[in-house]
Amino acid sequence: MKIITSTKSPHRDLVAGLYSAVDNLDADGVGSFVAPGVTFRMGNFDELHGRQQVIDANAAFFRTIAAMRHTIMGLWSQGQTAICSGTVHYTRMDETEMEVPFATVLTLTGGLIADYRVYVDVSNL
Repeated sequence: MKIITSTKSPHRDLVAGLYSAVDNLDADGVGSFVAPGVTFRMGNFDELHGRQQVIDANAAFFRTIAAMRHTIMGLWSQGQTAICSGTVHYTRMDETEMEVPFATVLTLTGGLIADYRVYVDVSNL
């Protein structure tokens, strides 16, 4: 995970920690950033509710790829909402690679992610 924007955001450390867990394929680590009643949606997958569903869904997704890494090129905050965008580089299980743009909207409550929206097209994975 690399943040290359110089934009100052009060949520920069949270975003860095979250994406470090994601890039380490650490579903429990991702779970540590979300509220117990979190709402989560990635791409065109079904919306999920609750920390354990987020952990389970991330663990299942992580088993389908060999690796990934994010480059965050934009990071903006408005109150308790953080928005980031950039590229994500996937390594498939057959070692082929794919890079796609992504954007994420995080709404925070009490320092944890209460609403987690990832806009990305993973259909070619």
